[in-house]
Amino acid sequence: MRCLLLLVPLLAAAEPATPPLIVKPDAFQTLVNPKCSHCRDEAKRRADQLKDDDRVLCWIRGYSDGGAIPYRFFLNPYRVISDTYGVFVYDPDAGFARGFAPSLDFRFHGWRNGVMVMQHKDGTLYSCLTGLAFDGPNKGKRLTPVPALVSNWGYWLKHYPGAVAYHMFDKYQPLELPSAINEDSRKSRAANTDKRLPADTFVLGVRTEKQARAYPLDSLAKAGLIREKVGDEEWVILWCSATGTAAAYLPLATPPKKEDGAPRTVTLSLDRKAEAAPFVDKETNSHWDIAGRAVEGPLKGWTLTWLDGTQVKWFAWSAEHPHTSVYSAPRRDEAKVLSGSSEYLRSLPKRFATLRGVDAKRHQVSLLIEGENLAKVWPVTPDAEIKVNGWWGRLDQLLVGDRVWVWFALDRRKQPMAVCMVADELSEQDMHGNGVTLVRRDENSITIKAGDKPERTLKTAKDLGLLPIGKSIFVQSRGDKARIAVDDVTFERMRIYQKSMLSRRWEEEGLPGVVTFLHIFSGEIEVMLDHEAMRWGRSLQPGAEVSLQVDPPISAVVRTVQPWRERTQLRLVLSGHDVADLKMGQRLRVKMPSPPRDVQEALLPSGLDRPRSKDERVEWLLASVYCSCGIGGDGCTGHFYTLASCNPNGCGMPNAMRKTLAKKIDQGLTDRQIIEQLLKEQGPALLRPHLLP
Repeated sequence: MRCLLLLVPLLAAAEPATPPLIVKPDAFQTLVNPKCSHCRDEAKRRADQLKDDDRVLCWIRGYSDGGAIPYRFFLNPYRVISDTYGVFVYDPDAGFARGFAPSLDFRFHGWRNGVMVMQHKDGTLYSCLTGLAFDGPNKGKRLTPVPALVSNWGYWLKHYPGAVAYHMFDKYQPLELPSAINEDSRKSRAANTDKRLPADTFVLGVRTEKQARAYPLDSLAKAGLIREKVGDEEWVILWCSATGTAAAYLPLATPPKKEDGAPRTVTLSLDRKAEAAPFVDKETNSHWDIAGRAVEGPLKGWTLTWLDGTQVKWFAWSAEHPHTSVYSAPRRDEAKVLSGSSEYLRSLPKRFATLRGVDAKRHQVSLLIEGENLAKVWPVTPDAEIKVNGWWGRLDQLLVGDRVWVWFALDRRKQPMAVCMVADELSEQDMHGNGVTLVRRDENSITIKAGDKPERTLKTAKDLGLLPIGKSIFVQSRGDKARIAVDDVTFERMRIYQKSMLSRRWEEEGLPGVVTFLHIFSGEIEVMLDHEAMRWGRSLQPGAEVSLQVDPPISAVVRTVQPWRERTQLRLVLSGHDVADLKMGQRLRVKMPSPPRDVQEALLPSGLDRPRSKDERVEWLLASVYCSCGIGGDGCTGHFYTLASCNPNGCGMPNAMRKTLAKKIDQGLTDRQIIEQLLKEQGPALLRPHLLP
């Protein structure tokens, strides 16, 4: 038997360790294209050896009722099966079994990241968990997953007796599942594991092109069914307690091929009394089983849209999906670790409204929320985000009568108590992407559509024939009229003008912030500048002179400048007598000399490449970029408030980015070079607040 242990050589001490690839192609003989039968026939053939609780890998779409492969007879002895029904793999050390598109060209190869590796005949190496090629001619390509789940032989035989099974010739003898971890698999594990969950915790790992998410099986078993919005999609996660089976689907059902009918959305709930098919849709009262099939009711025979989900141990899932988020079940009886503000942000009411009035001095707005009949006056939080023309602005710049997008802060009873963000429509469209789509136009109206929302038809004061049909535009409406309708080039000019307007306000009035600490005897105070002041505030250097805009103004000298999430912390030195005139929590403005024009207009954040420790550089960079992972929608903090605001207990992206930044620092790159590389890798969303459609 060949045995080669390939370890990454020791390079510079600063290079982070790479998980070793352990090559043992002869450790398991791959089974190629075995002859087929059916479950009901093989149950008779091996009635004395097949057990009801034998674990099986089931593919759940395609020919007949799908198929079932008993672990003990096929997957445990061979680990990789290359077949015309699919490439099926079983990794007991990482705790998963799954399938990929049919091929006769794969063989077992070894382990990497504690996960099995298989090799295609062209030499390409693939992760058996993700199907992603990490080395060889097709590096970067991903195998197509076969919809599959794990179950028990007795359950599957009872419900799908016509499912495909392999013909169990005498040569296929049961091999009991291993009780200990394979040492070669253990040696291939990464040195640093994700600590959000214990390494051997079983999760249902779900992956799409946009995101990855892990659902601990103990949480899923308690819930039975989880419905949640992940990014811009609705996911439904199902659990079968009889077999310990988890599966993930989009709540989009399609009819059998032999029937006509368009796909339709269903809303599932759990009926624990219906053991075989405990998931019921409210639209037709049809019953669905764990395989995503309607087995009773008007939609019998319809199937849910499968999501690529695998039951697997956490150490393996997190190693192969370092940016994965983790589902956290709501807890009522014990303290809950929130995902930063992301869970709170997700719960914030976000509504469109007509702006009926603005009182900038009292920091109040009057809003007629869409769907309501009466306008109401709302206080605006002192540090609220005000967005105008795709940039920060001031309440007095918003126009009464315009349609605005509003976020409401909640009190402890989860009731709206104040406005924490108000944006004109142009800014909302910019945050959610590149405007709205112009569907139709005529001399007096335009019809627009934003994402999956209904079309809106608005009157226009003039013919907008220059705007291209089918392309993105930016629209500000007032009632049933489009007050502004422009292309992306014109909108960008409006943003540039808004930037210059706000810069003049900063020059004249100062940067907004709040006193967070003061020490009357040392003559020191700390001021936390608002989000909008990131670029100007972080351009300040120790020794710079500023003025606190109170009555009368107070002169101060900058001692330190530090980023704090999306805000900027200034430690200032001033006269002890002046400190006595200030108080904790006081809102004020910090007036500073205008930074050079190149700082104001630079694409990259301010304050880069100053002497700092490695840890300080990592945190400074993390507080200067926004998350571009594509997960989370309106509920993801790091998209809107910088990645430093995300809690690593709820999302893998902050820790993954910390590792990436540390690696680039160890390579000797400057802060500027690091940001430039990240921009190329992740795109312009890295440097601006944004949300997902």
